[in-house]
Amino acid sequence: MRTPLVLVASTLASLALGCAAPCERVQDSHTAFRKATSPSSSAARPSPDQSDGRAHSSVSIPYEVIDAMIAKELGRVPTLKLPLPQVAGVSLGSLSLGVDSVRSRAAPAGELGFRVSIGLRQGTRAVVSVDVDARVRPRLDPADGSVAVALSGRDVIELRPSISQTSRRQLGDWIWSQLPTAAKMIVDREAVATLAGELADQLMRQAAGLLERDLLDDLGELARFEFDLPEELPISQLAVVAGDRYLNINLRTSLRVAHGLAPDQGRVDGMHPNLIQVRLSGDAAAALANHAIREGRIPERWTLDGEPDPRGEVYAGVGWAEGTPAPLEIHLWKLDSDCAHVILRGEPHLELAGSELELGTERAKVESVVGSAKVRAGLFLSKTARRGVSLIERTAGATAIEIGTQTMSAQIAAATVNGDEIVLGLRLTQARPGGR
Repeated sequence: MRTPLVLVASTLASLALGCAAPCERVQDSHTAFRKATSPSSSAARPSPDQSDGRAHSSVSIPYEVIDAMIAKELGRVPTLKLPLPQVAGVSLGSLSLGVDSVRSRAAPAGELGFRVSIGLRQGTRAVVSVDVDARVRPRLDPADGSVAVALSGRDVIELRPSISQTSRRQLGDWIWSQLPTAAKMIVDREAVATLAGELADQLMRQAAGLLERDLLDDLGELARFEFDLPEELPISQLAVVAGDRYLNINLRTSLRVAHGLAPDQGRVDGMHPNLIQVRLSGDAAAALANHAIREGRIPERWTLDGEPDPRGEVYAGVGWAEGTPAPLEIHLWKLDSDCAHVILRGEPHLELAGSELELGTERAKVESVVGSAKVRAGLFLSKTARRGVSLIERTAGATAIEIGTQTMSAQIAAATVNGDEIVLGLRLTQARPGGR
């Protein structure tokens, strides 16, 4: 038979264990969460059960944006002289060769196409136009978070010149106009058309050669486009796909992201075609928020009164429940005294605050709770939950784009949640001096 003292001691021990067990579970859940959301080694490949292998984010840049910026740089490209042969004993002199335009085009995966239109002129009169289709290999630097596309000798894979039938006829008309009356008595118009066809092929090859030798090699770069992604993104892989109208930059991060972007989805409905579109999987958005918390860019600790405090009792984290109507999860832990782990879940919304993007949820509900019901009720009703839900991810919404000598910044002009993806629309503005 146990003594009363032994019964009291046993009762107190059971109460202590009853209190300790929830705290251990809460502490273990917080430790496991931090481990599960920590960045993976850059050298390690995620296993199939950790990742679906898809891109975490994709940037879709309209060719019109690239072309308009490159057009501003073409004024610095020098003109060249191209001598012409004689026709019926008449010297045709030479023509000025200049780059009229550079247009982005589709290309195989990992490449970008350009069509360079070269104009041959006599003074201000257009004589013939040569199109040179170029394929270039972009320079991808995941560590620096940059994609550089340059029409330069070292990056060009292929140059393929062509002249349209309209330009061939235009050349024939010009040659005929240059012949004096006496020469026209020796050769007829049909013979000149034949000569024009042969000369067009010759000019086409010469123009392509001058483009490659005198502009791409000697000048260094005919055109350059560089896209610098935000420094906050821990990028591990970059890939480019040049479609019919958009250059798509697909990226993966070193963060642990189980669900990437849905495959074969392009521009979302309602997005202006001339905006740069950014797609980010919801799981990647949660991973980026947790990464920002680790780096101190988002507060991790909060008071029970809902104020960020480096010594606050409440720790915060973010999750994403793929395929559910209310996928955004806010995890709140209280690790001492009345221990608790509360998971709030709600429908995500985006809000712009100047150049910053805020991801949150306005009507979060308690999804689950471990530990003290008292703390659970307090967290749910306190400002910690309300503010933690709305302020859990706030990040700068600008990135840098360099085209030639110009530096532009991409500011968020539109933001929406599309299923399990966050979609942004970016507009280019002139970068402020000193900005990246």
